[in-house]
Formats: sequence, C-alpha cells, structure tokens
Amino acid sequence: MIRAGKLFTGLAPGSKRLLMHARKQSASISVAVIVILAGLTNFMLPADALARKVYSPAVEKGEAEIGYLLDYSVNTDPARNAGARHQFEYELGVTDRWLTAVYGDFRKNPGQKFTWQGVKWENVYVLTKPGEQWLDAGLYLEYFRPRAGLNLPDALEFKLLLEKESGGLTHTANLILTKELGRNALPHVIAGYAWRSKWRWRREIEPAIELYGGLGDVSQTLVPSRQSQQAGIVLLGKLHGGFSYEIGYLFGLTPVTDKGMLKFIIGYEL
Repeated sequence: MIRAGKLFTGLAPGSKRLLMHARKQSASISVAVIVILAGLTNFMLPADALARKVYSPAVEKGEAEIGYLLDYSVNTDPARNAGARHQFEYELGVTDRWLTAVYGDFRKNPGQKFTWQGVKWENVYVLTKPGEQWLDAGLYLEYFRPRAGLNLPDALEFKLLLEKESGGLTHTANLILTKELGRNALPHVIAGYAWRSKWRWRREIEPAIELYGGLGDVSQTLVPSRQSQQAGIVLLGKLHGGFSYEIGYLFGLTPVTDKGMLKFIIGYEL
C-alpha cells in the first residue's frame, strides 16, 4: 500500500491540496460502496452450501487480512430457501509462497437460529511466482474440524490452483478433491472444480464470470443431471483504505442445485 508521505514528496503545495481532495473523494466513494454491500447482506440474510470462492496461486508476504464470506441460497422449496453459510476468517502471508488462514464456520438453516459448525484451517502454497512460467500454479490444503456435538466427520480438501493472464483477462481454475476423515466418514473422494474469468477493468471494479461444480465420487462420477453445477456474474475489486470485496449471483444449472445463490465476500487488510 502506498503511504501518504511518500506520495506527496516533491509535489507543489497546490498539487498536494488537489491530491488530498482526490483522496478524500475516493475515500467517500469507498465508504459508500461498503455501506451498500453491507446493506445487501442484511437484506438478503441467508442454507447449507459450500463457500463459493475461487483461489489464486498468489501470496503477499506479511499481508494480514480479516474477512467475512456469505453464501445465501434461493429456492422455490421453502425447506431449502433462505439458508446461509457465514464464515469469518483471519489470514496471513507467512512468506512470499505460503499463506495460512483460520475460519469460523456458521450456518443458518430455514426456520432455525445461527449455529456454529466448526473451525477450518486453510493453506495456500505458491509453486510458481506470478509471471515466472507460462502458467502460474499453486496448492491449497484445508482441514475442517466440526463442532463435537454435531457428530460429523472431519474433512480434508485439496485444490490444484492454476492461473493464466491473457490480454486484459485473468483465467483461474481450481481442481478440487475432498475426503471425509474419522468417525462417521464416508469412504468416497469427491471431485469438484471452480473457474473464474476476470476482466481487469479497474482496480475498484473487475467483472467476472464464475463456474462451480461438484462431480461426485472420483471412482464413479455422477451423471450430469445429478451433479451440482452453478454459473454466474461476479464483481470484485479493491477499495480505498484496505477493503476488498466480491459480490455476485450464481444460477443453478441442474435439478439438484440451488436455483440461485448470492455470494458475498468482504475483506480488510490490517
């Protein structure tokens, strides 16, 4: 992040006043965007769904961030409508290749109160630094520990992270494998994917198309009509003051998928 002292070095007094005025206007716009986004989450307050987030193989050493992630499902069936997953995170770039984060996971099913589900520990390791190779690559490893009273198994999730810039676009793919562990665990290894194609228009607003899919057990993938498939438009960007956001709506493409889902992520760099 550029510091004000460095930015003003060598500027004439009049230029400094103009720059300060521009910075104040930028800050006001950022605050307005944050208020609007926060209002949307209060209005939509969300079921039981996986977090919709595409991970890039990029890490900034020493960068610490807190964040909030929301998935809100929309269905015609009242038993599935208006359910939500809320996650609160703290992440840290330990080195220029390794990022680690801890999440608190909460759910709200239709007609029920918010309940704590468990804790998630995730790690991203960069294999190739951005621009070093034709294709940027990284690894993601997550361990989920549910709350003891739920009698649910632990879960281990692995992702291969791939990213490629082409002109003004950035394409990112996550190839996902998930395995339950411990008591009550099923023997299956579940495959899935996430994809994002992003237009690097402006730092504050970058339109993107995102796709998410759950393919079933790797030994016997589900027929397409039984797979979970979603696609939608997402806006993301970085705002003044260290804030970042993602907001979008995903449409269900198969009968077993939620008809719609609002995704919202907001982060603050410490």
